[in-house]
Amino acid sequence: MGDQGATVQPLSDWLQVPRALEVAIEGLTDDDLNLRGGTNGWSIRETVHHLVESNVVACTIVIAAVGTGGCTFDCAWLNPDRAWMERMGYRGAVAPAIAVLSPLCRYVSELLSAAPDGLRREIKLLGTPGTEPYAMTVEEMIRLEVEHARHHLQEVDDMLKQRPR
Repeated sequence: MGDQGATVQPLSDWLQVPRALEVAIEGLTDDDLNLRGGTNGWSIRETVHHLVESNVVACTIVIAAVGTGGCTFDCAWLNPDRAWMERMGYRGAVAPAIAVLSPLCRYVSELLSAAPDGLRREIKLLGTPGTEPYAMTVEEMIRLEVEHARHHLQEVDDMLKQRPR
């Protein structure tokens, strides 16, 4: 029984990320979405897209971990720096990005709930080029993704508190 509660927690927290993102930007104007700040100097709009993309990649990794029973996933291509943001052209609406996140997280959560030991499945991740792969369980990755979202949503909140009125 206690183990089931431990299994439910990371998935429950992860399923709350899309709504937390929606709440964080509810009622913001285009000017608000263009505010810059945080540790990376990203706009709120860029931060929203970054969080959605991060979860899309996490979902792909989870599917790979569950479907293969363990594989190596190359994350070296994922470098959301200033040049990335410019190439991606995050100038438009954030609503379509947010709209895809909730059903995607629900879908992958259902897959994990149906997969025996889904959260305990392991995947090896390749980080920066030239480094050795490191192992992580699906549960660890989901927990990191939740903390990642919380960190960036706190930055958004801080940006909004500092905006000129």
